[in-house]
Amino acid sequence: MANETPTLLIIGAGPGGYVAAIRAAQRGARVTLVSDAPPGGVCLHLGCIPTKALLASAEALRTVQRASDFGVDAASVSAGPRLAADAMLRRARKVTGAVTKGLEFLFRKNGIQFVSGRAQLLGGGRVQVGDNVLTASHIILATGSRPAPSPKGLPPVDGQRIINSNHALHLAEPPKKLLIIGGGYIGCEFACIFRALGSEVTVVEALANLLPGMDAELGAAMARFFRKAGIEVRTGETMSEFDPGFDRVLISVGRVPNTGDIGCDAAGVKLTARGHVEVNDRMETSAPGIYAIGDIVGRFPLAHVASAQARVAVANAFGESSTMDYTAAPGVVFTHPEVASVGLNEAEAQAQGRAVRVGKFPMAALGRAQASGETDGFVKLVIDAETHRVLGGQIIGPAAGELIAAITLAISLGATAEQVAHTIFSHPTYAEAIGEAAEAAFGSPVHIYLPKRV
Repeated sequence: MANETPTLLIIGAGPGGYVAAIRAAQRGARVTLVSDAPPGGVCLHLGCIPTKALLASAEALRTVQRASDFGVDAASVSAGPRLAADAMLRRARKVTGAVTKGLEFLFRKNGIQFVSGRAQLLGGGRVQVGDNVLTASHIILATGSRPAPSPKGLPPVDGQRIINSNHALHLAEPPKKLLIIGGGYIGCEFACIFRALGSEVTVVEALANLLPGMDAELGAAMARFFRKAGIEVRTGETMSEFDPGFDRVLISVGRVPNTGDIGCDAAGVKLTARGHVEVNDRMETSAPGIYAIGDIVGRFPLAHVASAQARVAVANAFGESSTMDYTAAPGVVFTHPEVASVGLNEAEAQAQGRAVRVGKFPMAALGRAQASGETDGFVKLVIDAETHRVLGGQIIGPAAGELIAAITLAISLGATAEQVAHTIFSHPTYAEAIGEAAEAAFGSPVHIYLPKRV
């Protein structure tokens, strides 16, 4: 098999799907990509990219509002700056359009056939799309996910007053009062967007902290910063009905996999009780020749993880032996301030029976943070007390999504805290906080005082 060139049929055009298609085509495979959504899938058209475009608009407003703090004379401006929802949405559509055209160009250049339609597995390497039946030696499932419905006992999403994240991207104007059910990354990002648009925002999270699943310190800090920004946060609460005083209610309680109507039973693809596709670490399903990647797998439902899974699946389709490693899979929440995490947090490491050291460094102690007026947040490193290897890192603060890459690389390479501390970080930058956090784990940071460890 290693010497044969496979034919690949990929179902789903999100990040996992198009990365798999391009990787396979680069290696000489004949590739067909089937999707009932445009190239880029949910991530490009209803998720990652449009929300980040909207958040960029919110950040631009925040910068303008603080102009006088930086010595910019705004006295000639007769009215305070504000965001225009329609202009923000036009810009977001322009951004997604540009990225879509880039993907279409790559498909053409790599000889990838794009078939628009809904795919149905038939078994035996066959897939039906409309009236046509396509065949391939290998199939990769990458059908993604959709917003979860309202929690049990609450009114269903109607697209009018009660909406999900898809609807939120197409509102003609921001609601005066918005209730967000769910304080995960999607709910928190939309809280920032609509607060910037002038909405009165309330976030309700059933668990004890915002951003459940992340380090508790990150969620607690996010709640403090939200309240400072005028966002009401209610954690540890569930709702049995919606307050009629809210114009809109955004249901943001996670996502569910798109596996129920693609013919998994007919093809012998086993699903979990929650509807995810069962796979091994080679991304193989229970059906020979069929792989699954992305949100439908249920492990780290993030675009960049789907892309990594795509590389593993394609390599194995070519007869290699590649496995997926989630040890250093980062996650980022694009709020203000940003939040990022990778590897184990403190509680997770302790639950594994590990003795750990923690190094923590506040952004406010950095010259760059003071100069930029972005002093909120901290960097936290979780370090194995015996080997001194970096086990995880958590960041809340400016550029957290960029900074987490350095910690991700350190974990991937098995670096120790000493190696991170001895790395020369440019000055003045936010990245210096990573080196200082590593030093703080052993009581010797330069820019904050810590009592000597006994």
